[in-house]
Amino acid sequence: MSDIFLSYRRRDSQSATGRLGDRLSAHFGSARVFLDRDSIVVGDDFAEAIRRAIGLSVVVLVIIGPDWLDARQASGQRRLDDAADFVRLEIESALASGVPLIPVLVEGATMPAANQLPPSLAEFARCQATELSETRWNYDVDRLIGMLHARFAIESEQPLPGSIGMGDGHIGLFARLALDLLELAAHPTRLIARQQTGHALDHVRAFTFLLTALTLGNLSFLLGIGTGSLLEWTAAGLILGVLTLTLLVAVLTLAWRAVGVRVEFRQVTLIGAYIYAGHWIGFSAGALLAVMGVQLVAPDAFTDYLSIIRSDAPFPQRLNEARALMESTLHGAAAAMFFLSCLAWAATTAWTVVAWAAFRHGFGCSRLKSALATGLWLLLLFGIAQLAAQAGRQL
Repeated sequence: MSDIFLSYRRRDSQSATGRLGDRLSAHFGSARVFLDRDSIVVGDDFAEAIRRAIGLSVVVLVIIGPDWLDARQASGQRRLDDAADFVRLEIESALASGVPLIPVLVEGATMPAANQLPPSLAEFARCQATELSETRWNYDVDRLIGMLHARFAIESEQPLPGSIGMGDGHIGLFARLALDLLELAAHPTRLIARQQTGHALDHVRAFTFLLTALTLGNLSFLLGIGTGSLLEWTAAGLILGVLTLTLLVAVLTLAWRAVGVRVEFRQVTLIGAYIYAGHWIGFSAGALLAVMGVQLVAPDAFTDYLSIIRSDAPFPQRLNEARALMESTLHGAAAAMFFLSCLAWAATTAWTVVAWAAFRHGFGCSRLKSALATGLWLLLLFGIAQLAAQAGRQL
Protein backbone atom coordinates (compact mmCIF):
# COMPACT_ATOMS: atom_id res chain seq x y z
CA MET A 1 0.00 0.00 0.00
CA SER A 2 0.97 3.68 -0.36
CA ASP A 3 2.60 5.93 2.24
CA ILE A 4 1.24 9.24 0.90
CA PHE A 5 -2.48 9.66 0.18
CA LEU A 6 -3.52 12.63 -1.98
CA SER A 7 -7.03 13.92 -1.27
CA TYR A 8 -8.42 16.50 -3.70
CA ARG A 9 -11.41 17.69 -5.74
CA ARG A 10 -11.13 17.10 -9.46
CA ARG A 11 -12.93 20.35 -10.35
CA ASP A 12 -10.91 22.34 -7.84
CA SER A 13 -7.25 21.34 -8.03
CA GLN A 14 -6.83 18.48 -10.51
CA SER A 15 -3.99 20.16 -12.38
CA ALA A 16 -2.03 21.14 -9.25
CA THR A 17 -2.63 17.72 -7.72
CA GLY A 18 -1.40 16.02 -10.89
CA ARG A 19 1.80 18.09 -10.86
CA LEU A 20 2.36 17.40 -7.17
CA GLY A 21 1.62 13.70 -7.62
CA ASP A 22 4.15 13.48 -10.45
CA ARG A 23 6.87 15.10 -8.30
CA LEU A 24 6.15 12.90 -5.30
CA SER A 25 6.06 9.77 -7.47
CA ALA A 26 9.34 10.71 -9.13
CA HIS A 27 11.00 11.19 -5.74
CA PHE A 28 9.44 8.50 -3.54
CA GLY A 29 8.30 6.06 -6.21
CA SER A 30 4.79 5.64 -7.60
CA ALA A 31 4.07 2.71 -5.24
CA ARG A 32 4.29 5.09 -2.26
CA VAL A 33 1.82 7.67 -3.60
CA PHE A 34 -1.95 7.02 -3.68
CA LEU A 35 -3.88 8.93 -6.33
CA ASP A 36 -7.41 7.68 -6.94
CA ARG A 37 -7.30 7.47 -10.71
CA ASP A 38 -4.08 5.44 -10.66
CA SER A 39 -4.24 3.46 -7.42
CA ILE A 40 -7.71 1.87 -7.29
CA VAL A 41 -8.04 -1.48 -9.02
CA VAL A 42 -10.86 -1.73 -11.55
CA GLY A 43 -13.88 -3.37 -9.90
CA ASP A 44 -12.96 -2.30 -6.35
CA ASP A 45 -15.57 -0.60 -4.17
CA PHE A 46 -14.37 3.02 -4.41
CA ALA A 47 -15.38 4.11 -0.89
CA GLU A 48 -14.02 0.97 0.77
CA ALA A 49 -10.77 1.22 -1.20
CA ILE A 50 -10.39 4.83 -0.04
CA ARG A 51 -10.97 3.94 3.63
CA ARG A 52 -8.55 1.01 3.44
CA ALA A 53 -5.87 3.07 1.73
CA ILE A 54 -6.13 5.92 4.25
CA GLY A 55 -6.04 3.55 7.22
CA LEU A 56 -2.78 2.10 5.93
CA SER A 57 -1.19 5.41 4.85
CA VAL A 58 1.48 7.30 6.76
CA VAL A 59 0.17 10.76 5.91
CA VAL A 60 -2.74 12.31 4.01
CA LEU A 61 -2.12 15.45 1.94
CA VAL A 62 -5.38 17.38 1.46
CA ILE A 63 -5.01 19.57 -1.63
CA ILE A 64 -7.11 22.73 -1.15
CA GLY A 65 -7.79 24.99 -4.12
CA PRO A 66 -9.93 28.15 -4.39
CA ASP A 67 -13.20 26.21 -4.80
CA TRP A 68 -12.48 23.39 -2.32
CA LEU A 69 -14.67 24.78 0.45
CA ASP A 70 -17.65 26.04 -1.56
CA ALA A 71 -17.83 23.40 -4.31
CA ARG A 72 -21.49 22.58 -4.87
CA GLN A 73 -23.64 19.85 -6.36
CA ALA A 74 -26.15 20.42 -9.17
CA SER A 75 -28.84 20.84 -6.51
CA GLY A 76 -26.95 23.78 -4.99
CA GLN A 77 -25.98 21.90 -1.80
CA ARG A 78 -22.39 22.37 -0.71
CA ARG A 79 -20.46 19.14 -1.28
CA LEU A 80 -18.82 19.19 2.14
CA ASP A 81 -22.27 19.18 3.75
CA ASP A 82 -23.07 15.87 2.03
CA ALA A 83 -22.16 12.93 4.30
CA ALA A 84 -21.37 10.88 1.18
CA ASP A 85 -18.91 13.43 -0.25
CA PHE A 86 -15.64 11.60 -0.91
CA VAL A 87 -13.37 14.43 0.24
CA ARG A 88 -15.32 14.61 3.49
CA LEU A 89 -15.13 10.82 3.87
CA GLU A 90 -11.37 10.89 3.28
CA ILE A 91 -10.75 13.50 5.97
CA GLU A 92 -13.14 11.82 8.42
CA SER A 93 -11.43 8.46 7.82
CA ALA A 94 -8.01 9.99 8.47
CA LEU A 95 -9.18 11.67 11.67
CA ALA A 96 -10.81 8.44 12.88
CA SER A 97 -7.70 6.38 12.06
CA GLY A 98 -5.28 8.84 13.61
CA VAL A 99 -3.46 9.35 10.30
CA PRO A 100 -1.72 12.77 10.15
CA LEU A 101 -3.39 15.31 7.86
CA ILE A 102 -1.47 18.07 6.07
CA PRO A 103 -3.53 20.70 4.24
CA VAL A 104 -1.73 21.78 1.05
CA LEU A 105 -2.90 25.18 -0.22
CA VAL A 106 -2.63 25.75 -3.98
CA GLU A 107 -3.65 28.48 -6.45
CA GLY A 108 -3.93 31.11 -3.71
CA ALA A 109 -6.38 29.18 -1.52
CA THR A 110 -6.62 29.87 2.22
CA MET A 111 -7.18 27.52 5.12
CA PRO A 112 -10.88 27.22 6.09
CA ALA A 113 -11.94 28.07 9.64
CA ALA A 114 -13.59 25.52 11.91
CA ASN A 115 -16.97 27.26 11.70
CA GLN A 116 -16.90 26.92 7.91
CA LEU A 117 -16.61 23.14 8.08
CA PRO A 118 -19.05 20.41 9.10
CA PRO A 119 -18.69 19.53 12.82
CA SER A 120 -17.06 16.20 11.94
CA LEU A 121 -14.24 18.10 10.18
CA ALA A 122 -13.73 20.85 12.77
CA GLU A 123 -10.50 19.23 13.99
CA PHE A 124 -9.10 19.51 10.46
CA ALA A 125 -9.11 23.32 10.73
CA ARG A 126 -6.41 23.06 13.42
CA CYS A 127 -3.97 21.20 11.15
CA GLN A 128 -0.89 23.19 10.13
CA ALA A 129 -1.08 23.95 6.40
CA THR A 130 1.67 24.34 3.83
CA GLU A 131 1.39 26.47 0.69
CA LEU A 132 2.52 25.62 -2.84
CA SER A 133 2.79 28.92 -4.66
CA GLU A 134 2.86 29.12 -8.47
CA THR A 135 5.73 31.62 -8.33
CA ARG A 136 7.97 29.30 -6.25
CA TRP A 137 6.42 25.91 -7.02
CA ASN A 138 9.63 23.88 -7.18
CA TYR A 139 10.99 25.40 -3.98
CA ASP A 140 7.76 24.79 -2.07
CA VAL A 141 7.45 21.18 -3.30
CA ASP A 142 11.09 20.54 -2.39
CA ARG A 143 10.35 21.85 1.10
CA LEU A 144 7.30 19.58 1.35
CA ILE A 145 9.37 16.56 0.29
CA GLY A 146 11.99 17.39 2.91
CA MET A 147 9.28 17.63 5.57
CA LEU A 148 7.87 14.23 4.57
CA HIS A 149 11.35 12.76 4.98
CA ALA A 150 12.00 14.45 8.33
CA ARG A 151 8.62 13.96 10.03
CA PHE A 152 7.47 10.64 8.61
CA ALA A 153 10.72 8.89 7.56
CA ILE A 154 9.27 8.01 4.14
CA GLU A 155 12.02 6.33 2.18
CA SER A 156 13.31 7.33 -1.22
CA GLU A 157 16.02 6.21 -3.59
CA GLN A 158 16.53 9.86 -4.56
CA PRO A 159 18.60 12.47 -2.66
CA LEU A 160 16.74 15.23 -0.89
CA PRO A 161 16.06 18.14 -3.28
CA GLY A 162 18.63 20.91 -2.84
CA SER A 163 20.54 19.02 -0.14
CA ILE A 164 24.17 20.06 -0.45
CA GLY A 165 26.30 18.63 2.32
CA MET A 166 23.19 17.73 4.28
CA GLY A 167 22.91 14.03 3.46
CA ASP A 168 20.30 12.44 1.27
CA GLY A 169 16.95 10.72 1.60
CA HIS A 170 18.43 7.35 2.50
CA ILE A 171 17.97 5.99 5.99
CA GLY A 172 20.67 3.77 7.50
CA LEU A 173 19.97 0.10 8.04
CA PHE A 174 19.92 0.23 11.82
CA ALA A 175 17.89 3.45 11.87
CA ARG A 176 15.42 1.90 9.43
CA LEU A 177 15.09 -1.24 11.55
CA ALA A 178 14.56 0.85 14.68
CA LEU A 179 11.88 2.97 12.99
CA ASP A 180 10.19 -0.14 11.59
CA LEU A 181 10.19 -1.74 15.04
CA LEU A 182 8.60 1.32 16.61
CA GLU A 183 5.92 1.53 13.95
CA LEU A 184 5.33 -2.22 14.09
CA ALA A 185 4.56 -1.87 17.79
CA ALA A 186 2.24 1.12 17.32
CA HIS A 187 0.69 0.51 13.88
CA PRO A 188 1.38 -3.07 12.78
CA THR A 189 -1.02 -3.20 9.83
CA ARG A 190 0.26 0.12 8.51
CA LEU A 191 3.91 -0.92 8.75
CA ILE A 192 3.28 -4.27 7.07
CA ALA A 193 1.30 -2.60 4.29
CA ARG A 194 4.20 -0.19 3.67
CA GLN A 195 6.54 -3.12 3.06
CA GLN A 196 4.39 -4.52 0.26
CA THR A 197 5.62 -2.36 -2.60
CA GLY A 198 5.85 -5.19 -5.13
CA HIS A 199 9.65 -5.00 -5.31
CA ALA A 200 11.88 -8.05 -5.00
CA LEU A 201 13.61 -6.41 -2.02
CA ASP A 202 10.40 -6.58 0.02
CA HIS A 203 11.16 -10.16 1.03
CA VAL A 204 14.81 -9.38 1.74
CA ARG A 205 13.77 -6.60 4.09
CA ALA A 206 11.18 -8.83 5.77
CA PHE A 207 13.76 -11.60 6.29
CA THR A 208 16.32 -9.11 7.63
CA PHE A 209 13.76 -7.71 10.04
CA LEU A 210 12.79 -11.23 11.13
CA LEU A 211 16.41 -12.27 11.79
CA THR A 212 17.02 -9.06 13.74
CA ALA A 213 13.95 -9.62 15.90
CA LEU A 214 14.81 -13.28 16.51
CA THR A 215 18.38 -12.37 17.43
CA LEU A 216 17.31 -9.62 19.84
CA GLY A 217 14.72 -11.86 21.45
CA ASN A 218 17.06 -14.82 21.81
CA LEU A 219 19.92 -12.72 23.17
CA SER A 220 17.71 -11.04 25.78
CA PHE A 221 16.45 -14.40 26.98
CA LEU A 222 19.90 -16.05 27.01
CA LEU A 223 21.52 -13.12 28.80
CA GLY A 224 18.83 -13.42 31.44
CA ILE A 225 19.60 -17.11 31.89
CA GLY A 226 23.32 -16.40 32.03
CA THR A 227 24.40 -19.27 29.77
CA GLY A 228 27.97 -19.16 28.52
CA SER A 229 27.31 -20.41 24.97
CA LEU A 230 25.50 -17.40 23.53
CA LEU A 231 26.63 -17.95 19.95
CA GLU A 232 25.53 -21.59 19.77
CA TRP A 233 22.21 -20.98 21.50
CA THR A 234 21.46 -17.89 19.42
CA ALA A 235 22.23 -19.72 16.17
CA ALA A 236 20.04 -22.62 17.25
CA GLY A 237 17.26 -20.19 18.16
CA LEU A 238 17.48 -18.50 14.74
CA ILE A 239 17.26 -21.81 12.91
CA LEU A 240 14.38 -22.98 15.07
CA GLY A 241 12.57 -19.66 14.61
CA VAL A 242 12.86 -19.73 10.82
CA LEU A 243 11.74 -23.37 10.68
CA THR A 244 8.78 -22.63 12.94
CA LEU A 245 7.74 -19.67 10.80
CA THR A 246 8.04 -21.80 7.66
CA LEU A 247 5.73 -24.43 9.14
CA LEU A 248 3.21 -21.84 10.35
CA VAL A 249 3.17 -20.05 6.99
CA ALA A 250 2.86 -23.27 5.00
CA VAL A 251 -0.18 -24.35 7.01
CA LEU A 252 -1.66 -20.84 6.87
CA THR A 253 -1.26 -20.74 3.09
CA LEU A 254 -3.22 -23.98 2.83
CA ALA A 255 -5.91 -22.53 5.10
CA TRP A 256 -6.30 -19.39 2.98
CA ARG A 257 -6.53 -21.42 -0.20
CA ALA A 258 -9.07 -23.75 1.40
CA VAL A 259 -11.46 -20.83 1.99
CA GLY A 260 -11.15 -19.68 -1.61
CA VAL A 261 -8.51 -16.92 -1.38
CA ARG A 262 -5.84 -17.31 -4.05
CA VAL A 263 -2.56 -16.47 -2.34
CA GLU A 264 1.02 -17.54 -2.82
CA PHE A 265 3.34 -18.86 -0.12
CA ARG A 266 5.63 -15.85 -0.54
CA GLN A 267 2.73 -13.43 0.05
CA VAL A 268 1.83 -15.11 3.32
CA THR A 269 5.51 -15.29 4.28
CA LEU A 270 6.03 -11.55 3.83
CA ILE A 271 3.20 -10.64 6.21
CA GLY A 272 3.86 -13.57 8.54
CA ALA A 273 7.51 -12.59 8.98
CA TYR A 274 6.61 -9.21 10.50
CA ILE A 275 3.86 -10.58 12.72
CA TYR A 276 6.07 -13.44 13.92
CA ALA A 277 8.94 -11.01 14.56
CA GLY A 278 6.76 -8.68 16.63
CA HIS A 279 5.21 -11.58 18.52
CA TRP A 280 8.63 -13.07 19.28
CA ILE A 281 9.96 -9.80 20.67
CA GLY A 282 6.93 -9.49 22.95
CA PHE A 283 7.19 -13.12 24.04
CA SER A 284 10.93 -12.77 24.71
CA ALA A 285 10.37 -9.61 26.78
CA GLY A 286 7.91 -11.52 28.97
CA ALA A 287 10.26 -14.50 29.17
CA LEU A 288 13.12 -12.23 30.24
CA LEU A 289 11.05 -10.88 33.13
CA ALA A 290 10.19 -14.43 34.22
CA VAL A 291 13.84 -15.53 33.97
CA MET A 292 15.05 -12.56 36.00
CA GLY A 293 12.55 -13.44 38.73
CA VAL A 294 13.64 -17.08 38.83
CA GLN A 295 17.32 -16.06 38.94
CA LEU A 296 16.64 -13.94 42.00
CA VAL A 297 15.13 -16.89 43.87
CA ALA A 298 17.22 -19.78 42.53
CA PRO A 299 20.34 -18.75 40.56
CA ASP A 300 21.10 -22.35 39.54
CA ALA A 301 17.57 -23.22 38.44
CA PHE A 302 18.23 -23.08 34.71
CA THR A 303 21.43 -25.09 34.98
CA ASP A 304 19.45 -27.77 36.76
CA TYR A 305 16.68 -27.45 34.16
CA LEU A 306 19.09 -28.06 31.29
CA SER A 307 20.54 -31.06 33.10
CA ILE A 308 17.06 -32.58 33.38
CA ILE A 309 16.30 -31.97 29.70
CA ARG A 310 19.62 -33.51 28.60
CA SER A 311 19.27 -36.60 30.81
CA ASP A 312 18.54 -40.08 29.44
CA ALA A 313 15.30 -40.46 31.40
CA PRO A 314 12.06 -41.10 29.47
CA PHE A 315 10.58 -37.94 27.98
CA PRO A 316 7.45 -37.83 30.21
CA GLN A 317 9.66 -38.15 33.29
CA ARG A 318 11.96 -35.34 32.13
CA LEU A 319 8.97 -33.15 31.40
CA ASN A 320 7.48 -33.73 34.86
CA GLU A 321 10.79 -33.10 36.63
CA ALA A 322 11.35 -29.88 34.69
CA ARG A 323 7.83 -28.69 35.47
CA ALA A 324 8.26 -29.48 39.17
CA LEU A 325 11.54 -27.57 39.25
CA MET A 326 10.03 -24.48 37.69
CA GLU A 327 6.99 -24.56 39.96
CA SER A 328 9.21 -24.77 43.04
CA THR A 329 10.83 -21.44 42.15
CA LEU A 330 7.61 -19.46 41.63
CA HIS A 331 7.39 -17.66 44.96
CA GLY A 332 8.31 -14.24 46.30
CA ALA A 333 10.07 -12.05 43.73
CA ALA A 334 9.79 -14.77 41.09
CA ALA A 335 6.00 -14.85 41.42
CA ALA A 336 5.79 -11.05 41.10
CA MET A 337 8.00 -11.06 38.02
CA PHE A 338 6.00 -13.91 36.54
CA PHE A 339 2.84 -11.82 36.96
CA LEU A 340 4.51 -9.02 34.98
CA SER A 341 5.48 -11.60 32.38
CA CYS A 342 1.87 -12.64 32.05
CA LEU A 343 0.89 -9.01 31.48
CA ALA A 344 3.55 -8.71 28.77
CA TRP A 345 2.33 -11.91 27.12
CA ALA A 346 -1.29 -10.73 27.30
CA ALA A 347 -0.31 -7.43 25.64
CA THR A 348 1.60 -9.38 22.99
CA THR A 349 -1.43 -11.55 22.31
CA ALA A 350 -3.65 -8.47 21.93
CA TRP A 351 -1.08 -6.93 19.58
CA THR A 352 -0.99 -10.12 17.51
CA VAL A 353 -4.76 -10.07 17.11
CA VAL A 354 -4.59 -6.47 15.85
CA ALA A 355 -1.63 -7.20 13.56
CA TRP A 356 -3.40 -10.27 12.14
CA ALA A 357 -5.67 -7.89 10.21
CA ALA A 358 -2.70 -7.29 7.91
CA PHE A 359 -3.55 -10.56 6.16
CA ARG A 360 -7.10 -9.40 5.46
CA HIS A 361 -5.91 -6.00 4.22
CA GLY A 362 -3.11 -7.51 2.18
CA PHE A 363 -5.34 -10.05 0.45
CA GLY A 364 -8.33 -7.72 0.14
CA CYS A 365 -10.81 -10.23 1.54
CA SER A 366 -13.76 -10.06 3.91
CA ARG A 367 -13.65 -10.49 7.67
CA LEU A 368 -15.63 -13.72 7.32
CA LYS A 369 -13.06 -15.34 5.05
CA SER A 370 -10.28 -14.11 7.31
CA ALA A 371 -11.99 -15.66 10.35
CA LEU A 372 -12.57 -18.94 8.50
CA ALA A 373 -8.96 -19.13 7.34
CA THR A 374 -7.67 -18.34 10.84
CA GLY A 375 -9.96 -20.92 12.45
CA LEU A 376 -8.94 -23.60 9.96
CA TRP A 377 -5.28 -22.73 10.51
CA LEU A 378 -5.62 -23.11 14.28
CA LEU A 379 -7.43 -26.41 13.83
CA LEU A 380 -4.67 -27.76 11.59
CA LEU A 381 -2.00 -26.61 14.04
CA PHE A 382 -3.85 -28.30 16.89
CA GLY A 383 -3.88 -31.55 14.91
CA ILE A 384 -0.14 -31.27 14.22
CA ALA A 385 0.54 -30.55 17.90
CA GLN A 386 -1.47 -33.60 18.93
CA LEU A 387 0.51 -35.81 16.57
CA ALA A 388 3.79 -34.37 17.88
CA ALA A 389 2.73 -34.91 21.50
CA GLN A 390 1.78 -38.50 20.75
CA ALA A 391 5.15 -39.09 19.11
CA GLY A 392 6.89 -37.54 22.11
CA ARG A 393 5.12 -39.85 24.55
CA GLN A 394 6.39 -42.83 22.60
CA LEU A 395 10.03 -41.76 22.91
